[in-house]
Formats: sequence, structure tokens, C-alpha cells
Amino acid sequence: MVRVLYILVALAGAGYFLAARRRVDGFTVAFFAALLYFLPALVGYTLSPTTPDSPVKLPVAIEPEAITIMAVVVILIVAAGILWDAWDRNRPPPAWILEDSALATWIALSLGALGVVVTVIESGPAVFTGDKREVIELVGRGHLLWQMGATLGAVLAFTRRDRPGAAAGWALLALDMWIGFRYAFATTLIAVGLLWLSRPSPFRLGVLRPRYWIAILAGGLFVISYQNLKEPLRAGDWEEITERVTNPFWYLNGVLTSEPFTTQTVLNEIVRTDFRTGSDHLLGATNHLLLFTPDLGGEVVRFNGLYQPALFPLVDHGLANNIWAQMWSAGDWPLLVAFGLVFVLGLAAWSRLLRSPDPAIQAYAAVALAYWGFYAHRNELLGIVGAQKQLFLVTAACVALAILLGRAARPSGRGRASQPVPGG
Repeated sequence: MVRVLYILVALAGAGYFLAARRRVDGFTVAFFAALLYFLPALVGYTLSPTTPDSPVKLPVAIEPEAITIMAVVVILIVAAGILWDAWDRNRPPPAWILEDSALATWIALSLGALGVVVTVIESGPAVFTGDKREVIELVGRGHLLWQMGATLGAVLAFTRRDRPGAAAGWALLALDMWIGFRYAFATTLIAVGLLWLSRPSPFRLGVLRPRYWIAILAGGLFVISYQNLKEPLRAGDWEEITERVTNPFWYLNGVLTSEPFTTQTVLNEIVRTDFRTGSDHLLGATNHLLLFTPDLGGEVVRFNGLYQPALFPLVDHGLANNIWAQMWSAGDWPLLVAFGLVFVLGLAAWSRLLRSPDPAIQAYAAVALAYWGFYAHRNELLGIVGAQKQLFLVTAACVALAILLGRAARPSGRGRASQPVPGG
């Protein structure tokens, strides 16, 4: 019965986001991300994580309360999206623009390239040849700089139609995928897709031309399928690669065994066992707003470190986090709903910034929404706060340096401060 309710909620939400005249925004991203990450609620099972003694993922019946949690999250996103549309639809976009910051694209890409160099210095050449489980132990802050610089640079390049910049950004992201990490590539793809589909006026998403849907589905399928393709790709086994990519059932199996099915196993097991963490570890996420918190002695307690030893002691690799499981485990339904409200307020704030006429602000908002609206579904509070902090700092640094360099390159007296768009 609960599963039927979820299906009805998902269909109603899809009908609204596809048929209503509205802008593509953070609520659009969050809704379709929820549909993806809540796929187990549609099919009725999750998958057990692999262990040394059980290397095959096995179906696990999903708990009704876990489905209820997913349904409530979807309802919050849809309801907030409807209210946001009523409030924002006829409002003018934000009027303020930054001083010319065109150099920010290449500053961000330079930071990304610097991150590659630092990663090699920190980790050695093994970072390009080792298994992902080994690579995770090797990479450090240089890898964060690599990912953030590449992501921001690629998105800034898109907003400014800078093809060489875009090529450089995607090359850095492809290299990151090569060593085993998909999320920077995926979030960049979402941010660029969000900007690509943005229009000044509301429109019906469901009547987009087929080429848009083909590109969206192809991009999503590529990110999902790459996880099952990287081993023969690294080995140069083109015969195996050809056999897989030409088999439709390989794609179907990839979707039905994809990350959402193990991510929701965390929620399912926490609900099934009524596992409680308390809320103390959530306070550590607020400390993460400061720079270099661990180096300053700030205590960092990861959600994974609380639930995995207790619920999945035989699993020999790190499991993905789940923000909704974290909130339910820390404070039951009141905290989950409270965070849901914070979640939709964040979607509204960055959706507002997305309408800015300034390319740098658009790029920042698009990446922030990709992290917040999509990546949050498989993350924890500490990771979400950390990602947004890093994005804001890198964006601010790149834009500020671009403005300073631009002023220095202009003849004296020709600089202008930030000012509103005429008539804004």
C-alpha cells in the first residue's frame, strides 16, 4: 500500500514538473534526483552490499517506513516547488551583476591543473594505476582542488561560451573519472545541463525537442554505466567493452544494480533496526564551516563511522552516506522534516541566484544546486556543508582575482564598481 502511495506521489510530481509552465531550477534537479535515488521504492527492494564472503549483491525487501520517508521527501520538494513557482514566476531576476570576471574561468582551470600536480606529489603515480579503494586512501586536499577547479572552470566556460576552456575543464574531469571518481563529472554534467535548459520565461519541460531528452538520458546512462566499464577500459580490453556497450540488457542491469540500490540499503537497514545515532555528531558539521577544521583540532565524526561498524560490520569497503537516513537516525521524523524544510529553502535561494544575468553568479548557483539538489541524496551533512564551503571559497577567490587582474590590465580611471543592470 505504501509503495503504491509512493508511485502515485512520484507520478503526480512528474506530471507537474513536466506539464506546468515553469522555469528549470533547483526544484527540478531535486525532484528528478529523488526519483533516481528512490528507485528502490518503485521496484520494492534494495541490494545488500558485497562482503568478502558474499561477493554478490542480493535483493533485500524494502521497509514500508523507508518508502514513507522517500514519499515525504518527494512531497516536500513538489509542494515547495509549487509554492516557489507562485512566488517567483512573475518577479524580475536579480538585478546586480559583478564587474567583468571573464578571467575567472581560466583561474579556476589553473587551480584544477594545480590540484592534479599536488595530487601526484601527495600520492605518487599510483593514483593513476591503483584500485579506487587504494586511491581513496592516497588522495588529499590536492584532489579536492582538482575536482573543484575543474568543475567550476567547465561550468564558467559554458556560461561564457568558451570552448577551449570547456575542453580543458572536461579533460580534467575525464582524468578524475579515470582514477575512479564519478561525482565531480556527474555534478558538472548536471550543472551544465541546468544552465543549458534554463530559459528567461517559464515553459513546459515535457515539450522539449527530442534532442534534449536524448542528450539528458545519454549523459545519465553514461555516468551510471561507466562504473561497470572502467575495469575493461583500464585493461584496454576493447572486445569486452564492445560486447557490453552493444548489449541492451547490460544497461538495464547497470540501472537496476546502480548506486541508489546500495545507498537506500543504508536507509532501509537503519529503519529496520531502529538504529539511533543521537544528534551530537551533527554539530560537528557546523564546525566544518571554518577553514582547516581538522588541523585546528575540531572533532570530525562521520555518519558512516557510526552506522557501518554497527549495521554492516562485514563490509570491507566504505558505503555511501544517506542524508535522509542520517536525519531520521539522529532525530526521527521531526528532524527529518525540519531538514527537509531547510533543503527546499536552499533550493529556493540558489534558484533565485540562477536567474542572475551575471555568468559567474549563474555558474556558482548551478554548481551549488547540483551539489545540494542532487549529490545531497547520497551524502551526509558534513559532506554537504564541506562541498558548499569549498565551492563558495573557490568561486569567490577566482572571481575576486579575475576582477583585480582585469582592473590592473585596464588603463587608469576606466574601472567600474559593481552596479545594477539598467532598469533592473
